[in-house]
Amino acid sequence: MTTHKNTTETASSRGGYSYMELLSEWELVDSDDSWKKDAACKDMDSYMFFPEQGANHHFKKAKKVCARCPVYKQCMNFAIVNNIPYGVWGGLTPKERERSTAELVALLEGVK
Repeated sequence: MTTHKNTTETASSRGGYSYMELLSEWELVDSDDSWKKDAACKDMDSYMFFPEQGANHHFKKAKKVCARCPVYKQCMNFAIVNNIPYGVWGGLTPKERERSTAELVALLEGVK
């Protein structure tokens, strides 16, 4: 489960991210984003979900939007499966997704 970054100029080097830039920058493991059409954030500015470096205060606002989203689980899964290291996806920040992924891996290893 790894993604590979393309070598062209990136959104992070320009200071922000948008959903479409993300898709163009990463070779996704799972590119099914059909859930996106039902997302609570679909018509919102992306700055709240992909803040510039150091602007994490927007994460709190993004999480409120995610809390009322009917497809937050699909969104969260998309970010975890594709190992996306930035932005709020499904109500989780990058650090929260790392922790969640580590907890899931530990749980699955315990099942063996």
